[in-house]
This record gives sequence, structure tokens and C-alpha cells, in this order.
Amino acid sequence: MRIIVICGAGASSTFVATRLRRAAKAAGTDIEALPSSLASFAGQLGTADAVLVASHVGDAFADVHAHARAQGVPLAVLPADIARDREGSLALELVRDLAPRIHHGPALRKEHTMATRTVTIASSHGLHARPAKLFSAAAKDSGLDVTISKVDGKAVNAASILGVISLGANTGDVVTLSVEGDGAEGVLDQLAGMLETDQDA
Repeated sequence: MRIIVICGAGASSTFVATRLRRAAKAAGTDIEALPSSLASFAGQLGTADAVLVASHVGDAFADVHAHARAQGVPLAVLPADIARDREGSLALELVRDLAPRIHHGPALRKEHTMATRTVTIASSHGLHARPAKLFSAAAKDSGLDVTISKVDGKAVNAASILGVISLGANTGDVVTLSVEGDGAEGVLDQLAGMLETDQDA
């Protein structure tokens, strides 16, 4: 079982992950705990079975939760006093609580329409802050599950501005949009149109 531990800058996540590994080994449980930071967690979610996130990440929690949900990865919040969990037993208990929600194999999908399209980025500076903000807001407002990925890259939650920016998509790059839910084709038309329009003009 692979667990991603997320804290703000990543330093405290290293301590939590190390203690969790130690506790799991002592309990005879096969757990691989990997520390991560807010800046890099999205790239690790594809291989994670579950996520533990520090309570002090504040406003960034919504972004972490959205990423985890998009990937079908269960999440638990570490208590504020997790630093006192010297033996890692509390973190291990959280993982055990998450275990029934972990998918072994592809995440279950809702019975909805799925629409996918490849689009070329038109904004003259790529998907930087402003175009990414407009696009992610539209994806969120759609109320559907929307992902975006670069060619041969990992899909991220399109409703997350941090996820969209993390793609590093530049002018002329080709991305793949996927929309799942009732009315997916209409939402896909809208979002594809935004990416094919120079938002910097």
C-alpha cells in the first residue's frame, strides 16, 4: 500500500512518513509512505493508494482534496498535533481507517457520458495564471468531472488552478480534455473553445 503524506513545504511530511513506515513495519503491515509537498503532490497521486494531508495546509486543502477525488484516491486529514505522534501509531491508525475505501484496480466510475478531445493551446503565454484561472473556474462551474493532460502525461483535475498550472502547457502544446457527466459534450465544447482562444490577446 502506497501512502502519500502531504504537508506545506514537505519537511514535516518526511517525519510523518518515516514514523508511519516504522510503525507499519513493527505491526507487520506492508506500507510504503512517501513524503510530499503542496508543490509536488499532484505528480505522485497517480501511484498512490491513499493520502494523508496536514491540517495546517489551510486554503490549499480544497485543492488537495479535489486532486485526490479526481484520481479516486481516499484522503484523511492529519491532526494538528501529529508532531507528537513519535511512534507513528496515530498515522497508522488513519491509514487503517482508509483501507476499506482504497480501490484495488481502476477506480469505479459513475454511469455517465464521457467525452474526450485533443486541443491545441492558443494563449500566447500558455496556461499561465490568468488563462489557467479562467479555464479552471469554467471547469469547476460546469459541475462535472473534468480532467486535462498533456500528451503522454498524467491527467489533473481541470477545476484546480494549481493542477492546470502544474501541467506547464505552453503555446502550441496539445492537451487532452476529458469530461464525465450528463451534458459532457456541451461542456467539452465550451472548455475546448477557451483553450483554443488566445486569452492573452
